[in-house]
Amino acid sequence: MNEILKPGPGWNLAGPAVYDHTSGIRIHVHGFCRLPGGYIIRGCQWPESRELDRFIRINGGNRRRGVMAWGLNKLKSR
Repeated sequence: MNEILKPGPGWNLAGPAVYDHTSGIRIHVHGFCRLPGGYIIRGCQWPESRELDRFIRINGGNRRRGVMAWGLNKLKSR
């Protein structure tokens, strides 16, 4: 499986704790991801919370970078 482990370039601050990516996804640092079609994924509900926590650990405990990488993977998997 070819996962995206780091957020990389293309992110812009859209508001307090909200970031947009050039691919069309929007994330909130609390753990929400809105895909380009409007579908919202909540990272605070099981079993998605386990995957989000794994991405946060991969990114050195940095929640913002972890949520960004998690969101990019959600886009890629849809």
